Amino acid sequence: MRADGDILLKSELIDPSTGSLYQLVRRVSQMAISSRRPVLQEDILVFKSLVEERAADIARQLSDSHWTSTCVVTISRFNSFFSDQEDAHAALCFLTQSGKARYLVARKQDHIEGVKFALNSAQVPAVSKLDHDTLHLLWTEERLQQQLDVLDRRWEISRRRALAFFKSRDKQAAYRYARQSKVFSQSRSRCMQLLERVEEVISLIASAESTKKVYEAIQIGIQAMKENNVSIEEVNVHLKEVDELVAAQREVDAALESAPLQSIDDEGDIEEEFRKLEAELQDEIPHIQVQEPVAHSNEESPDEVIESLSNNLSSIKLEAI
Repeated sequence: MRADGDILLKSELIDPSTGSLYQLVRRVSQMAISSRRPVLQEDILVFKSLVEERAADIARQLSDSHWTSTCVVTISRFNSFFSDQEDAHAALCFLTQSGKARYLVARKQDHIEGVKFALNSAQVPAVSKLDHDTLHLLWTEERLQQQLDVLDRRWEISRRRALAFFKSRDKQAAYRYARQSKVFSQSRSRCMQLLERVEEVISLIASAESTKKVYEAIQIGIQAMKENNVSIEEVNVHLKEVDELVAAQREVDAALESAPLQSIDDEGDIEEEFRKLEAELQDEIPHIQVQEPVAHSNEESPDEVIESLSNNLSSIKLEAI
């Protein structure tokens, strides 16, 4: 399976966080080595099928909140999709090496790491300045959310302690924790305002990207219509015809579902159907005379009845109408 590339070693994968020159040297050295080196005990096996399956699951989860073919997430968000950081790093190395993801750093002084992830089967395009800005906003959002959670916990603890000391008649301690609770509440309010502003900017960027994709799709459709000499009126006519066909098909399906099934399981109904059919045939072919069977005093056996019917049918000569 290693020869087919289904199983890889983590040591054979290229770390995307290293420099571009180092990555180039690693690729050249791997291409120069014709045979695979033996597996060491401390090395980690990377199963290609499992990583691809996990990547598809991540793409499905991220597609619920993204309308574009790619999305940018922080490295902590990417690691949260895996059981441990070691598996996440191995998957990131494989995905970046296969072109399904790209590693990016927004600000080296703060070491803001992120991943540009593909939500479809296409290759991930190059990282743009907008991707770096988006990553910085997402990192800021995570930091503000973490700070807000800490302030919430401290505010709740201070409030409970102030209430407990107030019940125990320790007014000085209750007053001290009440002041702490008020400070935490004010800090929480300011943090919430900043978080809402950052979320609003991120939402505007996502809306702009979606609008851009819709605009590009409209332009492609207009260009295709021009190349094939198709007008808007013709498109509307065809769409109307399709709607009418769909509506008619729905009416037919509804009628078939609501109509009761007619059964002729009863023996009397079967005989009645045969009599009607015989009368119709006699009206259409009046010159054919069918002799009625002669009644016998003795009851005939089933074999004799079948033989008599066969003889009568063979004696009938049908002429062209």
